[in-house]
Amino acid sequence: MLVRRAWIASLALVTSLAGCGHAPSPAATVSEGMTAQGLRTGSSNWRDDVIYFAMLDRFNDGDRSNDFNVDRSNPGGFHGGDIQGLIDKLDYLQALGVTTIWVSPLLQNDETPLGSTNLWGYHGYWTKDFTTIDKHLGTTAKAQELVTKAHAKGLKILLDVVCNQAGYTFPVNDPKYAGWFHHNGNIQDWNNQWWLENGSLFGLPDFAQENPAVASFLIDTYFGWAKTLGVDGFRLDAVKHVPKSFWVQFNQQAQARGGSSFLTLGEVLSGDAGYVADYQRNAGFQSLFDFPLYYTFDNVFAQGGSMRQLGDRFAQDGAYADATMLSPFLDNHDVPRFLTRAGGDLTKLKVALACLLTIRGIPMVYYGTEVGMAGGGDPDNRRDMAFGSNEPMRAYTQSLLAIRKRSTALQHGRQLEMWQDDQVYAYLRQSPDAEAIVALNNTAGSQTRTLPLRAECRMPDGTQLVDQLTNETVAVQNRQVTLTMGPRQARILLPLANPNAKPPVQRRKKK
Repeated sequence: MLVRRAWIASLALVTSLAGCGHAPSPAATVSEGMTAQGLRTGSSNWRDDVIYFAMLDRFNDGDRSNDFNVDRSNPGGFHGGDIQGLIDKLDYLQALGVTTIWVSPLLQNDETPLGSTNLWGYHGYWTKDFTTIDKHLGTTAKAQELVTKAHAKGLKILLDVVCNQAGYTFPVNDPKYAGWFHHNGNIQDWNNQWWLENGSLFGLPDFAQENPAVASFLIDTYFGWAKTLGVDGFRLDAVKHVPKSFWVQFNQQAQARGGSSFLTLGEVLSGDAGYVADYQRNAGFQSLFDFPLYYTFDNVFAQGGSMRQLGDRFAQDGAYADATMLSPFLDNHDVPRFLTRAGGDLTKLKVALACLLTIRGIPMVYYGTEVGMAGGGDPDNRRDMAFGSNEPMRAYTQSLLAIRKRSTALQHGRQLEMWQDDQVYAYLRQSPDAEAIVALNNTAGSQTRTLPLRAECRMPDGTQLVDQLTNETVAVQNRQVTLTMGPRQARILLPLANPNAKPPVQRRKKK
């Protein structure tokens, strides 16, 4: 398919399509999932999960036999990662403490570069053939093996699904696809919903989902793959570029064909909480990425803004049908990596990660964040995974994930603000059987605060609270807790009497 020059005003513009293809947004119990072998078992409460996003081509090369057209010196080319590479790292992910793996799209992508740009479909978002696994990644049997082995280790799999567009080389002019695509040219107004839904993302063939044949094709194709592979849910790409009427059908089918525990996690790239929330309220999505909170994380933790912004953002949770089902994140493949935005300051990453893994929702960790990988805009934010490059940072991430797993309050308890000022933010997490207090210092100096307990808090005076990161103890006195936080330090406190709490380390006495 020839590339019209109008599509490529600049390499920087086109490069933004090397994934989901969005223009920058203003800062603004028994599972019922299907498998080829039948029902699987596992938690149906997704709020207890932590998602890890592995972009296959950049994660790990486990099978050198499919390394054709690989050029690791080309940031926009194939680097050789594949399904076998992810299988080989399941033990790593299980040990890290994540519970769900979001896998980048598996279907056959364009096999030639985009014009003269040297950009290839390594990422999976330019689908050429919806009936087969991309040969760079593996085979259907290998994808089934991934899911089977992940489930055996207690890990769920989310498959990335693209319903907005086909790849550049899809045969759009074949008469059998007449009426399947919009022909309105590229999106002209990114603030106009009609253009978002009916215009093309940088020249990609834009499906006309209002055509019943197209809607049936997309729904049958992807739920056919869900049944064949046995995945636990979908991550849905470019949601705002597809009409809500289609998403209502799609999400109804997710429940009908996949069961009540089959997750649909949508990507609505916008910093407007009301705009994002409408897709949960009126398009049937169980979960959405918390892009509004992403922008707040960036402003507060990466850029050093006031912690009051966190309070302001959480105050908007009522806009959603269920904010506890949102998926917050610090970075992903479409935005610069957090550490680069933070000027390379690992202390900023640590306090931000502590917040991410102790707030409401289903947190998502981008591959490499656990070892402090840096990277600017696409494709620099998709560097090859640097296993073992920062063991202290990986261990810190593992500790946070273990703390979250120890506390039902941190996993799925309600979140109640305790304190906010420009430097410090604190909140109570509370479930029927557990409570936790989290306090975050976002400054380069120490901070001390006396935090009044919420009226809802069940901790009586004298309760000993254990900091899960330092093993220090502090007592509740006069319905208050006084904490000193070091520079950009997170304090995560669980009551010692709580069975979910971790007691202080007992050091062996010298004989």
